[in-house]
Amino acid sequence: MDAMLNKLLSCFGVGGHEDEVRKVIIDELKDIKCEIKEDKMGNLIVKIGEAPEKLMFCAHMDEIGLIATYIEDNGFIRVGSIGDFKTNDIVHNLVKFKGGAIGKVAAAKSNPEIGDLFVDIGASSRDEALKIVREGDVASFFGDAFEAQKNIIGPGLNNRVGCYILLRLIKEIKETNKELYFVFSSQAELGGRGARAAAFSIEPDKCIVVDLEESGDAIGGKNNIKLGKGPVLTVMDRSLIMHHEIKEMLENAAKEKEINIQYASTSRISEGGTIHKEKTGVKTGMIAIPCRYNHSISEMVNVSDIEGAIELLKAVL
Repeated sequence: MDAMLNKLLSCFGVGGHEDEVRKVIIDELKDIKCEIKEDKMGNLIVKIGEAPEKLMFCAHMDEIGLIATYIEDNGFIRVGSIGDFKTNDIVHNLVKFKGGAIGKVAAAKSNPEIGDLFVDIGASSRDEALKIVREGDVASFFGDAFEAQKNIIGPGLNNRVGCYILLRLIKEIKETNKELYFVFSSQAELGGRGARAAAFSIEPDKCIVVDLEESGDAIGGKNNIKLGKGPVLTVMDRSLIMHHEIKEMLENAAKEKEINIQYASTSRISEGGTIHKEKTGVKTGMIAIPCRYNHSISEMVNVSDIEGAIELLKAVL
């Protein structure tokens, strides 16, 4: 696995706690000629070039996770969700709290809802648990990412893969006639708060969001998206219809570079939904990497799709 991607995947970065991810990104850009700013929402905004036309790229730093809501007398930790995921996907898996405590996710009943989940850190009482974890502490899903059969498998791929793509773009860009903003956004799993604030301050003419999209090639899949068949243009979701100029720009670049692309229409809400409405409006679209088991503890993406997205966006630039 690429060392830079592995660094990003090793960071703790549940929504609202993206500090480690920011540090890795800043370190990776220390030798690059660019302007770097952290805003009040915790977004990291990288600017390259000066020109009348502003083009913004956006990928969120945060990942799904849990937040401790109440600690029982017996030491079990009741939790709430940060981000959207299926509770059955995380039962019997490990989580790691920001303070370092590791525990097992268990459920009070079969087919649980979030209120039926608790984390067992091995404490025998509330007082013992409170020495390690307190209400309001957050936890990420615990596990190492690895590469197998040209696929990368592990937690947190959504959306450290997008951050990796933006970093590659910044490092590999040769020249541009646009004013470029690369936004590593915060709190996407909490409603896209960071991306909205960044779009408000930058006022870009156009924006391309880089994210992951659920593929349909796993058992029980419900769409035609496949791993290894190229990046995905999400033409519509519940919050955004891709602007036709962005769509044409990406399609023309794909044709020029002979990159296969796929198309998706989904019912989810994306960062593009908050970005495109800011100020007087932003022409917005989304390019996504196909992902099996999206928003789970073992997400899976294909290396060739990542490379295809990078080449596609370089062609746009």
